Amino acid sequence: MVVQYVLTFGSAHKALKAESVLKEKAVPFRLLPAPKALVEHCDLVISIDGEDAFQAARNALNASSVKVKLTFRKDGESYVKV
Repeated sequence: MVVQYVLTFGSAHKALKAESVLKEKAVPFRLLPAPKALVEHCDLVISIDGEDAFQAARNALNASSVKVKLTFRKDGESYVKV
């Protein structure tokens, strides 16, 4: 089973900046509206499937000026803070 991670950024603007960074580094991801359970953290989130893609995304974002506010792992229908 592939683990799904959800990254929040605190604002849609920061999520869009993260999108640019991840596209430039060819990291597989999806930019999505925040799930209802996470909407208080951001309007847009980045969803990443799998450990390798998650680590690549973390490395790319850590090397950029874009900072992740919170990271969650999807667990069934709920989200667990990582």
